[in-house]
Amino acid sequence: MMEQRGILFTGKKSFTLFSTLLLVFIFSILIIKIYETKTISSINILNQYKYIQAKNHLLFLEEYIKALDNLKALDKIKIEDINYEIFAQIEETNTKYDVELVVKAKDSSVRVYKRVEVTK
Repeated sequence: MMEQRGILFTGKKSFTLFSTLLLVFIFSILIIKIYETKTISSINILNQYKYIQAKNHLLFLEEYIKALDNLKALDKIKIEDINYEIFAQIEETNTKYDVELVVKAKDSSVRVYKRVEVTK
């Protein structure tokens, strides 16, 4: 009779250990999923910020090109920036100019492109 109680007691210990390990495993998976979601969310917010900044650079470049008096002497404009590649390619066609504006973030895949026709 003593041996049976010892076996049952050992079975309860192993069940408790198994239950504890199972709970730790489940909670660790949940914590990992929560951190992955937060990381993805912060990456998305960062990309939104970079997109807004690139769009602002693009609008500035467009206004700058439209404000120039003589585009005939220019074929390319490049603005130096630490975080973005900002440039415009200018082609003369008949009485107007076709301008391709490109702003690209250097450290991510954010890229904004716009084609503008300027008449001078």
